[in-house]
Amino acid sequence: MNSIGIITSKEISKLLEYDRDIVNMLSEKNINAEPIVWDEPCVPWESFDMLLMRTAWGYHLKHDEFGNLLEYFVKIKLNLWNPASVMLENMHKFYLKTLMKAGFNVIPTLFLEPNDLNNIEDIAESTGWERFVLKPAISANAQNTYFLSDINHLRNKNNITNSFMGKQFLLQKYMKEIETEGEWSNIFFSNGYSYSILKVPQKGDYRVQYNYGGKYYHVQPPETVYQTAKKIADYYIDDCLYVRVDGVVSDSKFYVMEVEMIEPDLYMNIFSDAKQPFVDAIVQKLNCNH
Repeated sequence: MNSIGIITSKEISKLLEYDRDIVNMLSEKNINAEPIVWDEPCVPWESFDMLLMRTAWGYHLKHDEFGNLLEYFVKIKLNLWNPASVMLENMHKFYLKTLMKAGFNVIPTLFLEPNDLNNIEDIAESTGWERFVLKPAISANAQNTYFLSDINHLRNKNNITNSFMGKQFLLQKYMKEIETEGEWSNIFFSNGYSYSILKVPQKGDYRVQYNYGGKYYHVQPPETVYQTAKKIADYYIDDCLYVRVDGVVSDSKFYVMEVEMIEPDLYMNIFSDAKQPFVDAIVQKLNCNH
């Protein structure tokens, strides 16, 4: 019987409900899959035929430790999906530079170094943007992400400056459309299957996460959203099992906010029809390495 280790975190040690369904569906194919907490000591990584990164949520709080684990996976060439090399790049948001250079529409972003914090007001003023989002280069779930309606008040917010001291960070144009139209998450599997989720923030907020009151819907996306997201997914998918392309529509164009390739929620609690195609994609990856 083939075995798969599904990498998760202590907080979700028994996996999400839909991932438990995936485990059961794999079992029906004579494949044993079990959750493995990524930061527990002495994990027998090499005993598995395949590793599946799923819910290592909170890795950004231990990003050095997590990065070391990924580098170890690269060194011993484990059958991990997505590949450790992909995740090492994806965990640092400066990967958006690569997408910009490749010609994709990324929301207007400045990639800043720790010393840039000293003259952040001047940098912000030079953009001509009205409102801003400030976030660390390594972060998740909107942690330490700040909406700034007046950049000149930045110095009066010690919690913000303390959050970015000594770190690389991003200054992005605030896309007002996220308040009214929401954010699109477009999920693509290596077997060609895809679907989209529209995430709408609570009225008066810009954060679409559940814990901030966001609402999620399985919706057929506009053609411009799908086609742009697919081109971005195609840029990566040959080396991946799954890719989630998040973004917002502005002036009839889809702008990428994030490309999630480490531990994205695949929203199968919203769209359960994606479970079987995901299982099929996993089995394909397992078989192609045997």
